[in-house]
Amino acid sequence: MTESKKSKETPRIDIFKAWCKACGICVSFCPTGVLAKDEAGYPYVKDIEKCINCGWCEVRCPDFAITVEAKPKGKKRAEVKGEETEPKGEEEISPERIVTPGQ
Repeated sequence: MTESKKSKETPRIDIFKAWCKACGICVSFCPTGVLAKDEAGYPYVKDIEKCINCGWCEVRCPDFAITVEAKPKGKKRAEVKGEETEPKGEEEISPERIVTPGQ
């Protein structure tokens, strides 16, 4: 029998460093070890491929400094006042915001 691999969507993890107090709760609750702490104690995404999109880091963060979203498979069309528009390819990222690679 041939096993068919289910294509896994790579989630998107945003860490807002300006809101983060480097408590380490998100790193502690991550069941697969996706998150790690840097030299200053702030979380960063160590291995996004291991992420199972459970959302424990987001739920447990006391400062709402981390968000986890499933990455859309293709381009989604947004409707704005009756017009169809495509989302912009690159979004502007502020310096205090860390975004996972593979977006």
